[in-house]
Amino acid sequence: MIPLLVLHVAVAAALALFHRRLGRWAFVLGAIGPAATLLWALSIAGDVIAGSPEIDSFSWVPSLGLEIGFRIDSYALLFLLVIAGAGLPIFLYSHRYFSASRRATIFAATMLVFAGSMTGLVAADHLLVLFVFWELTTISSYLLIGYKDEEASARSAALHAALVTGAGGLAMLGGMVLLAGEAGTYVISELIANPPAATAAVNAGWALVLIGAVTKSAQFPFHAWLPGAMAAPTPASAFLHSATMVKAGIFLVGKVGVAAAGSADWWQPAVLILGGITMVIGGWRALRQHDLKLLLAYGTVSQLGFIFLLMGSGIPELVFGGVALLLSHALFKATLFMVVGAIDHETGTRDLRRLSGLRSSMPRLFWVAVATGLSMAAVPLTIGFAAKEAAFVALLDENVWWVAAAAAASTLTVAYTGRFLIGAFGTHHPDREPAHGSALSVRNTLLSAPGSLALISVAVGLIPTALFPLVDSATEAVTGISKAGKLVVWPGWVAALAWSLASLSIGLVLAWRSDLMSRAGDRVAVVARRLPDAENVYRRSIPALLRFADSSSSLLQSGSLPAYLAIILIVAVVGPTVAVLAEGPTLLVPENGSLLEWMLGILIVGFAVSLAFVRRRFAVVILLGGVGYGMAGVYSVFGGPDLTLTQLLVETLVITLFAFVLRHLPATFARPATARLPRLAVALAVGAFVFGAGLVVNAARQPSAVAASYLEQSVPEAAGGNVVNVILVDFRAFDTFGEITVLVAAVLGAAGLVVPVIRNARSRA
Repeated sequence: MIPLLVLHVAVAAALALFHRRLGRWAFVLGAIGPAATLLWALSIAGDVIAGSPEIDSFSWVPSLGLEIGFRIDSYALLFLLVIAGAGLPIFLYSHRYFSASRRATIFAATMLVFAGSMTGLVAADHLLVLFVFWELTTISSYLLIGYKDEEASARSAALHAALVTGAGGLAMLGGMVLLAGEAGTYVISELIANPPAATAAVNAGWALVLIGAVTKSAQFPFHAWLPGAMAAPTPASAFLHSATMVKAGIFLVGKVGVAAAGSADWWQPAVLILGGITMVIGGWRALRQHDLKLLLAYGTVSQLGFIFLLMGSGIPELVFGGVALLLSHALFKATLFMVVGAIDHETGTRDLRRLSGLRSSMPRLFWVAVATGLSMAAVPLTIGFAAKEAAFVALLDENVWWVAAAAAASTLTVAYTGRFLIGAFGTHHPDREPAHGSALSVRNTLLSAPGSLALISVAVGLIPTALFPLVDSATEAVTGISKAGKLVVWPGWVAALAWSLASLSIGLVLAWRSDLMSRAGDRVAVVARRLPDAENVYRRSIPALLRFADSSSSLLQSGSLPAYLAIILIVAVVGPTVAVLAEGPTLLVPENGSLLEWMLGILIVGFAVSLAFVRRRFAVVILLGGVGYGMAGVYSVFGGPDLTLTQLLVETLVITLFAFVLRHLPATFARPATARLPRLAVALAVGAFVFGAGLVVNAARQPSAVAASYLEQSVPEAAGGNVVNVILVDFRAFDTFGEITVLVAAVLGAAGLVVPVIRNARSRA
């Protein structure tokens, strides 16, 4: 697995390095990545489906238990086949879609990085490794969506996707940390096998993980970023936003669905509600679109909602249907996006109000669209039908209302499929301005790439049992149950078939009477305007967030040095104090000291208190020096002559430097801008905190094994009787060297400030 990821990175780096020469041939070279993944996945498929996962790991920091671990079970294998199986034709398709340019080569490199990131994501067996690849998909997606960076719409869409999915990724990271802390492991397979018991922390962890999955897979209420991402070139839409990246959230909820449903009672209802709302909203919005890409984008939102509720439920029968739908969706939706790209490439438009007669001018592309469109509508003898039947059977066994909601969404799917096919390939309407395309040859990858996926879709639709071993094994990998469902060409006269036929029939009527749908849509839109829209909510929230940032920044970043110091000190005091009090601290009451210790203590306290009452700068320096010299005396009393000497030298040097600097400053301090009472409160709080912290830390001190080791090895290893000196020059010599470097840098900085002042003074003299 690791060599496969290295291959993606190496090829992407080569594409970026030679971008001036490769042009659009970069996509052909970039296809090496998904081709290698596909061949490797097929080579291990037999053993993995038989129940022998492919495991690979790299020990990163063994002392901390950190390792880069990968585990390819049947579930991960299924996603690898989707990523590579869709990625390979899309890379070849891009070779003809893009014109020769340097930017296209960089696009190819970025898309290959994304492919590698998705490959690592689905194979990861460590929570932190999964998070790293998760965020890499977010970054690469941002770059691909914003490919046309000269257009404001592309920049805005890229930012929208990055903000939503990035915020969800951070929430997911917090959930992972909570779950790993409760389970005692970051290894995903171990966490799923032995999920933590239900606690407040575990529930919060699962909620945060669900937020990450919801944002990534464009579920309600975070679904608006996916249609906006259609600003990306069509190959990115086909690869990222239909077949792969949006499936990352699906992958996650499917992976942890059983464990989460067992730990959190709210998980299953939440997944079902979110998925149900998403599939209805997406289907309805698809019927209102005139841009073919936006129509498919909202259709993707709808179908992702359906797959999300199935995969995340944790119920084996529903997961089986979800896995089958995921495969069929990747086949027909990636194909249809490439069909739209070919139409746009040849005609210059994706507006179905302008397209006309493409059935006769682009007949081969028409049949590719029909073959996969029928699968999207779940017409019998297609893989979409077989997968949906498996899902409907499972839903009907659980709850009749669930299958009713799914059937309603499927009705909308049939309707917008008809809208897509009729709008793109139908005959010219008198009031439309026609936009004709040219026939594509079989050798043209604008046709052959989607055509290859269409042929696979037709083949597995006629023989769906060919996919059963993979779907069944993937279901067993995440639920532990085999033969949870079946894939058949014809299920027989069962109740689920009645729901399917009803949704198909009503959907065909809606597609036929599109004028009625249009009028009904206008009436619904009038009512819907009163409800919050996800896109509008996002667009209003960004200015509100910026206003909040401005107001909070003006409050915290006021330009007042005392205010900055007060904020820093308050945070430094409150945070540790709350944590310590929550644990019930133990205090170490100091023993009565000797007369000399009391005298030194009183002297230090006296100097420190006097600092609050003097106004002259030189007096402050002298009093600070008194505190430092008093501490030197304490070191001496407690038997630290080396520390005493160091403190005396440092304190003398500091006083001398202060004296040189203060010659050029006013003799007295200006009256402070802040009131005396707040400053006094902060000072007392910091003093009490430092005093209490000293007592707590001394009480918690444990014998140091490192200290004992230094004492034992000082003479035999370093031939030094003074263990402090040995530590500085032998055991921790690099630390000492670093500190010396810092001091030299500080001296050079001070010299840079002082020397010009001296030169100016001499020149004036």
